[in-house]
Parts: sequence; structure tokens; C-alpha cells
Amino acid sequence: MEKWLKAFEGYLAEGAGSAALTSAAYRRDVVEFAAFLDGYRPGWDWPSVGETDLLAWMAQGLKTKQRSTMARKLMSLRKFFDFLLRQGEIAANPARQVKPPRQGHHLPPRLSVDEAFHLVEGPARQMRAKALLGPKRAAALRDLAMLELMYSSGLRVSELTGLDLGHLRLDLGLARVVEGKGGRERWVPVGAGAAEALKGYLAARSELAPKDGEQEALFLNQKGGRITQRSVQRLVARFAGELSAGRRLSPHALRHAMATHLLEGGADLRSVQEMLGHKSLSTTQKYTHLTVDHLLKVYDQAHPRAHETEGEEDK
Repeated sequence: MEKWLKAFEGYLAEGAGSAALTSAAYRRDVVEFAAFLDGYRPGWDWPSVGETDLLAWMAQGLKTKQRSTMARKLMSLRKFFDFLLRQGEIAANPARQVKPPRQGHHLPPRLSVDEAFHLVEGPARQMRAKALLGPKRAAALRDLAMLELMYSSGLRVSELTGLDLGHLRLDLGLARVVEGKGGRERWVPVGAGAAEALKGYLAARSELAPKDGEQEALFLNQKGGRITQRSVQRLVARFAGELSAGRRLSPHALRHAMATHLLEGGADLRSVQEMLGHKSLSTTQKYTHLTVDHLLKVYDQAHPRAHETEGEEDK
């Protein structure tokens, strides 16, 4: 690696017009990244470095460093990989595929698995507590299906309210989602809990459907029209209050929980990217740093050498 570092420094001094202090900072950032790769993926070489390596490095760095610091370090790596590209050492610059972390961007409050389960099961508890009939029972079944589906499939609230009856393929365990104004579509898996809730709602949906015509919207309000995003927001807020006093959550918290829990369960980043409908893998990366604490906890609990044994420090 030293060969490439020296050549990089020469490139910066001669062609890029960088000051000595700037060149030294670039070098430190590259050395730091290489040290990360030594532990993350032993046996690596520069041509093998890809976007996933950089995302893992970014996720680890964000645990202890400011977003602005990691953005600057990413710029250093972009410059270094540009140099390797000019030298013919690599075919493409992987750092150009990674977006710097956005400043001041905050993820929704994190939900544990137990909290997510408690939240989505809120309407079921409501039905057990009260003998609901007719449209009120249908509305509770609808609410249960919406919450289950958001957590199961990671839907945006706009995607949830935009679902039509024809978008469901419960026989295949799938739902077709239409994304935004561009009309881009993706298929998302529908888990067993969500499928069961949807079947229960569909059996009672006629209690909400308009009497004077067919309504293609999957989720209906009390007047037979398409459910609104605001109604879903109120629904989540209502049951979020049961988790703890004053707890505030938006529907996006369930999408966030789905992504985080999948990653903690071992799902790969690209699969989660596809399920969430992110165009860029770097958009999905914001969820990865949240799983580091979980991984460390699992390691501490499960690895036989995670903790120093008695007397080992004296050997």
C-alpha cells in the first residue's frame, strides 16, 4: 500500500495543487480506511474494494465521529480512488457511489422488536376489550391490517394509502407498490401476520365500502373513500401513546423498524434496499449504523473470547 500512498502524495503535489497539510490529511484518511479493511475484510486489495465496503466503513465511523468529519473523509477517499482510476489500478471509483451523510438528518425514534409488536397489535387489543360490531369492527380490522402491513413490508405512508385491491397477491405473499408520481413499481413481501390481518379486514371491508359503486382503494375510511395519510398518522400516534407517556411516533417509525430489524436479523443491505424501494444503496446505509450496538451486544453475549479471562492479562 505504501507504494500507492507515495504515488498519491506525488499526484497531489504535482497535479492537484493540494497544500501539504491537506495532502497529509488525505493520507491519514486513506490509511485509516485501509486499517478498517484489514479488520473488516482481510486479504482485500484496491481493485476489490466496493460500495459495500465503504458503506460498512461509513457506518462504523458514524458511531464515534461527526457527520461532517465522515463526509470530509469520504471526499479524501473519492480523490484517492480517482487517482487509482487514472493509474488504471481500478475500473471505477466506488466512493463516487456513496453519498456523504446528510447534515442535521435525524432518523425516527428507534422501536425495539417488542415495541413494534405492541404497536401493531394495538387494534387487536382494542377489539378484545370492546365488543365492536359493523363499521366500527371493520375499521378496527382495517387499522390492524395497515399497521401490520407497514411493519411487515416497510411501506411509506403514501404507498400504504395508495394501495388498490388489485395490488394484493396474498396467494403469493406479495403486494405491488406504486412509488410516487413517477409510477415506479416494486413488489414487496407480505408476512404471515400481515396476510392474516389483511384477510380479516377484506372479509369485513364491505361494511365500509360505498353502496352506490365500487371503490378500488384497499383501505377505506368510514365514508367509503380512500383512507388519508393524515388518518394513518393519527392511528400511529394513538397507539404510540401506549408504549410510554408522551411517546410520539410517525408512520415512518414502522418502516424504520422493519429495515433495522431485518438488518439485525442478518438480511443483506441490497435486499433491504430492494424492499424499501431505495434507488441508491447509500440511502439504505443510514440504517446500518443503528445495528452496530446490537452486533456488539450479540458478540459480547455469544463469543467465548469476548471477555478477558481471569489472569489472561498477565500472560
